[in-house]
Amino acid sequence: MNKLFNPSSVVVIGVSNDPRNLGKEIARNLFEFRYTGVIHFVGLDEGVLFGRRIHKSLDEIDEPIDLAIILTPARTVPDILEHCGKKGITRAVIESGGFGEYGGTGDEWSRALQDIASRYGIRFIGPNCIGIMNASNGLTTPFAILRNMFRAGDVGIIAQSGGVALSFLNMFDSEQLGFSKFASIGNKLNINENDLLEYYIEDPATSVICMYLESIQDGKRFTDLAKKSSKPIVVHKANIGGYSQAIAQSHTNALANDDMVVDAALTQSGMIRFRDMHSYVDFVKILRIPKMKGRNLAIISRSGGHAVVAADAAYTYRFDLPPFNEDFLDQIRQKVRANVIKLANPLDLGDLFDFEVYVQIVEHTLQQSNVDGILLLQTYFAAVEGEASRKFLRSAASLSRQYQKPVALCVSTEQVEISRLFKEFEFPIFISPERAVSALDTAIKFDARRELITQESSEPPELAEMDKPAISRILDRSISEGRSPLLHEALDIIRLAGLDVPDYTVVLPSQDINNRQPDFSGPFAVKVIAREISHKSDMNGVVLGLKDLAQVKEALDHMWGRFISDTSVGLHGCLVQQMAHRKAGTYELIVGGKRDPHFGPLVLVGYGGVLVEVFAKASLRMAPPSNREIDEMIDELPGSEIFKGVRGRVPIDRDSLRKTISTISALMVEFAAIDQIDINPVWVSSSGSLAVDARIFLKT
Repeated sequence: MNKLFNPSSVVVIGVSNDPRNLGKEIARNLFEFRYTGVIHFVGLDEGVLFGRRIHKSLDEIDEPIDLAIILTPARTVPDILEHCGKKGITRAVIESGGFGEYGGTGDEWSRALQDIASRYGIRFIGPNCIGIMNASNGLTTPFAILRNMFRAGDVGIIAQSGGVALSFLNMFDSEQLGFSKFASIGNKLNINENDLLEYYIEDPATSVICMYLESIQDGKRFTDLAKKSSKPIVVHKANIGGYSQAIAQSHTNALANDDMVVDAALTQSGMIRFRDMHSYVDFVKILRIPKMKGRNLAIISRSGGHAVVAADAAYTYRFDLPPFNEDFLDQIRQKVRANVIKLANPLDLGDLFDFEVYVQIVEHTLQQSNVDGILLLQTYFAAVEGEASRKFLRSAASLSRQYQKPVALCVSTEQVEISRLFKEFEFPIFISPERAVSALDTAIKFDARRELITQESSEPPELAEMDKPAISRILDRSISEGRSPLLHEALDIIRLAGLDVPDYTVVLPSQDINNRQPDFSGPFAVKVIAREISHKSDMNGVVLGLKDLAQVKEALDHMWGRFISDTSVGLHGCLVQQMAHRKAGTYELIVGGKRDPHFGPLVLVGYGGVLVEVFAKASLRMAPPSNREIDEMIDELPGSEIFKGVRGRVPIDRDSLRKTISTISALMVEFAAIDQIDINPVWVSSSGSLAVDARIFLKT
């Protein structure tokens, strides 16, 4: 990646003097941003552009070239890349469109590019992108006409969309944020978000990594990189409309849709995700000021109304407003004119017009041990108090750095004045108290999660020893017969993994229950075992509450009559299962596992039973989760407080639920053939957890 962003020489392929030519604009940008390396041009026709010769072929250039920037019709790009390889050019930016995004011959050209890159050891960005930028050397490859007006900084940008990438650049610049590196990655045929993320994490010029992604190719690598990063990684993941397929087969699949998986994976690995750009930018801005180490917030305002709005925001985001000491307030009272405003926190300074005293108040507030940060609201008219207010704001920013406590500056003034502040100030300026408080809250939560991830052991929770050879035999038999495990086999697997399961026996159609009496007492349940029946209750394949063997025989006869003649269901037999006594205070949950194509094995917990998809609320993590992450999963369920025991209810056996979740996680990690697991319901009570029903699906 370093050779890509720091080339000593570049060649722009596809330039001409035609006014409509986009390659010419790439060349213009290289000069506009004062690229420090050597620039060459190649085009169909000889000529001169910006005082430099346009070559008709790469062969006419005798000097070494580090980077090729290609913008020609898609059909021509494979031959051009091949020529680059023969010339010894091993880095390229392919901005041409018309490849895999259109299918057909575009797919063929895409495969050709990948083959050529593999043969010559070429790494390339794109195709279908606007390329890369490096603030430190002026490398600027987009074909959009740009002006060298963006401030250099430490924000690294990675975006799948060229338009969004440029929007990021403009938006960050207008909000006091400068960029270090910029990459629009388009179709990601060669270099993808993980390659760039790894580079940005190591890049000394980059302190914050901002990403816009519509897809994630290798979620496991993505999250592993994020966990090791000491730099904040901020993600806007779009394209959330698609859901996992085959949801009718598995409750877990229905509950764990693609966007939920992304959300859980990003959170678990310490990244922070936003769905709106205001919050995105506010968070990146708040990272520029000292961290808030607690939730004690002081609000200082020139306007009583703004102070009330800020106090409401503080309440909403659960900040505390500690009282100021009386000696401090007495000093302020001596400075006010009419003494008609009650001084407290929030501190309304509307009756005080001495900005030097304002500075003293800010400093004294930062010195208080019970204050972790300040929200400072400055309201003014620039024509009257502009110079004095700007001086005051700079002093407040300096004090924030001096005392290493955040002072979130929130300004209410004319738009022209705000634009001036954004242009002149390096310290963040907010224009809404709600947005400033929200950003402070997000930063506190982000820091807390990063600290937990840093401190947490990577060792998974301890489990009861599972019988791996026996489980493997069941899975191997299922695979050899081209099917997923049947009901009894799924129960065998989770029992062999260490979970508690009610006693059961299998009765075949040819067997008489009187000759195969179960060695456990009733009441009993009878469940059909059929290869093509996933949801048994939907097919009237479950009979519950059978008191004795006579009722079991009657239920079996009904099952045989219903399913034996239906060859489409793949009838195997029936499961006769002991019905466990459901005690008061028992909750029905679902615990499941799913293998995501991008993030690997996942584990899920949610409310279960026959209404699992009615509640449609679950929590999931990448497997294996830690004990802390399992506790988070449980606590994320709506109304989870009842599990702790409320209004006379007994708390659940949380350890047994953790064990169930960990066991399903271990099965997903240990056995790659398993695609999905549903344990539904799991009965969780004060004295343990019982896996009542199970389904396991293998990879097809």
